[in-house]
Amino acid sequence: MAKKGLLTTADWLDYDEYKRLLDCLRRDKEYLWETYARLGFCTGCRISDVLGLRWCDVLGSEHSIKEKKTGKTRKVTFNESVRNKLTELYELMGSPNPERLVFASNCHGKRDKYHFVPYSVQYINKKFKEFKKAYGLDIKNFSSHTFRKTFGRYVYETTGRDEQSLILLNKIFKHSSIAITKTYIGITDDEVKAVFDSIEF
Repeated sequence: MAKKGLLTTADWLDYDEYKRLLDCLRRDKEYLWETYARLGFCTGCRISDVLGLRWCDVLGSEHSIKEKKTGKTRKVTFNESVRNKLTELYELMGSPNPERLVFASNCHGKRDKYHFVPYSVQYINKKFKEFKKAYGLDIKNFSSHTFRKTFGRYVYETTGRDEQSLILLNKIFKHSSIAITKTYIGITDDEVKAVFDSIEF
């Protein structure tokens, strides 16, 4: 776990590699972990906030999340494509009680909603390290946090790769500075130089 004030060492996945991971998880019927990969990406949330999600929170069009790390509330919206995919996964997993945590383990074989507890961060990270190895993913440091960073990189690359993209991500991630956002999504000095090299008068 990263110390307070330090950025996590998790890397982001290239979007094509992220899509390949989703395909592999679907092929192997790893529906719960496909759900995590999708929710971690489409919400841009930290694992502490993803673990608090219940099925009823993610099957609608929006949900307000009080971030555990910052204490701030943010609204997450799910477009039709995301809702359809999450509903499909929900049904593939047997349509559990909508009040149940999405990422929960069944304690002592009891089946009512009060005996389900969220998986630990360590367990989830262990699972994704297993998937990295099994699928030969092209990434060095892979963990649950990878999906939040992949979301950030995706937004940056699809919204112009410019200062406005960084301002947007800074607002979403609630970072204290644009410099932190740049470091967080892995923008290199070469990429910064390429922006300046592209300027024409």
